[in-house]
Amino acid sequence: MRDSIYEHLRAEILACKLAPGTEIEAAEVAARFNVSKSPVRDALMRLERESLVITLPRKGYRVAPISLSDVQDMFHLRAALERACMERIVRRASDEDLATLDAFRTFDVHAWPGGFVAYNWAFHRYLADLAKNARMRDQLSDLVDQMERAVLVSLSNVKKGNPDSLLAEHCAIIDALQGRRVKQAQRLVERHIDAAAKRVNDAISRMAVTD
Repeated sequence: MRDSIYEHLRAEILACKLAPGTEIEAAEVAARFNVSKSPVRDALMRLERESLVITLPRKGYRVAPISLSDVQDMFHLRAALERACMERIVRRASDEDLATLDAFRTFDVHAWPGGFVAYNWAFHRYLADLAKNARMRDQLSDLVDQMERAVLVSLSNVKKGNPDSLLAEHCAIIDALQGRRVKQAQRLVERHIDAAAKRVNDAISRMAVTD
């Protein structure tokens, strides 16, 4: 039950169903799941350790605000991890593995209920899988999950953008990987992430949701 409550609350925070700054009452959550407050507090403490929730002395809990500096740190770490992924993929992936990347050369809105954001996350998670390093894959997947909150806060800006240029960036990365050009793949993925960081940072700054 503790794990279930934790997973439910974490998913709601990352999907912004519980928006940054929302107060969370342990009693209300306990009533919702028909449990005592103890497993709820345990779940909230786990979320606090992930910096997704903050404790309010004598008041309860609140969904942590999105810090611009934290978003910048996450993008910086993501760039380092994905550069490492590029080298692993080029050195270790089979030709058959690399050929499967062709599935990401096109974007069909009907095939992705979550839109381009869902397609984009799937592409980067797939790259992490192809690297065949379980620890790096898990760290990158968790990082992408946590970054989703920042992207969704600025989703109104992302939705209005034209995905064609981002799709072209993905195709260029795929070309470099399939050609086993490791340095080019690393440059392209770093440039791709830097551009994403600028878009999200600009959007978050305009929306004044930083701490």
